Amino acid sequence: MIVFSILLDANYPELNIRRSYFIETGEDIFGNWIVEINYGRIGCKGRKKVFLMDCEEDAKKEVKKRLKKRERLVKRIGVGYSVKQIYGNDWFESTSQLFNDRQEI
Repeated sequence: MIVFSILLDANYPELNIRRSYFIETGEDIFGNWIVEINYGRIGCKGRKKVFLMDCEEDAKKEVKKRLKKRERLVKRIGVGYSVKQIYGNDWFESTSQLFNDRQEI
C-alpha cells in the first residue's frame, strides 16, 4: 500500500538539463517498508533503486535523506528540483519545508 510519493522535476533547457526524480514509499503485505526511487533524464529509460526497510521510521529517514540531497542540487548543477506531484503529504511532514526557497540561475 502506497502511503507517500513525490515527483520532482529539474528542467532548464538553456543548460540542457531535464531530470526527473520519483520516490514512492509504502508497506508490503509482510509488514516491510519499501522505498522505491526512479530517476534519470526525462525522455530516457532512467534508473530504479528499491530499498527494503524494517520499520516506518527507517523509511522516513531514507526518504528525508534522498530529498535533502535533491534539495542541494542547485549548488552542483545550477538548477533545483521543483515538486510536480505529491501524495501523502501528511505522512512525511518535512515535505512542505523542502524546495520552497530554491534558487535557479
